[in-house]
Amino acid sequence: MSTLTVKINEINELIRSFGRNAVQEIKMKDKDGKVIGQIRYGYKPQYVFDAVNQIIEPENWRYELIKEDIFETQVVTEVKLFLKTDTDEWLCKGSHKGQMNIVKGNVGDAQKGAITDALQKCFSLCSIGQDSYRGILETVFNSHRPKAPLRQSLPKSTQQSLPASSPQPELTQPESQPIAQSQPVPPPEPANPASLPKIAGIEYQQFDNFVVAVGNKLFDKKELLKSAGFKWNKDQKNWYKELTH
Repeated sequence: MSTLTVKINEINELIRSFGRNAVQEIKMKDKDGKVIGQIRYGYKPQYVFDAVNQIIEPENWRYELIKEDIFETQVVTEVKLFLKTDTDEWLCKGSHKGQMNIVKGNVGDAQKGAITDALQKCFSLCSIGQDSYRGILETVFNSHRPKAPLRQSLPKSTQQSLPASSPQPELTQPESQPIAQSQPVPPPEPANPASLPKIAGIEYQQFDNFVVAVGNKLFDKKELLKSAGFKWNKDQKNWYKELTH
């Protein structure tokens, strides 16, 4: 396993350790403010960028703006992401497009928001923040026992590698304050192995205060999971279990 692969796994573990505080509910609205389409759940960009900078470090990733279109109501950008490999070569998995609505004529913020959106999609090509696309984060967002956000210490150079702050998709709750830069983040708390069964083909992903079972043929293993205290989320189609400390 390459060093980059190990670091990507560490990034995902760090993002998960932020728990509910790092998750946002994304609603698309029309010009009249009516919600359209399906409500989605994803990670707040700043938490993803902070985790990437802490594990990979800012000088080991960069992006290129390939294209930018400014329309009447929104900005659309196309971005390429590059990650430095073990051999000091730059890895590019492709490009992605991002978009952001122009609010009150503020084109600058829309440009920055579109780049942020595209970058987060590019990170997903490398499996960074992958839980956003696995139907897991609704369970995290609706957790009824949220904890205070973890704190971390980031190098000043972090801000040089990130797009400037930009408006995020409208949330049902106020945006969390930026992560305080006061003390290092402790490593994610491991799930209690005594409470989790060893099942072939099943792995466990720990979040703030619960674990989600992932793997192939989960339905075939449902009785084992139920006996271990897992519950079925019919909307997100995953098995989860709250942790007790």
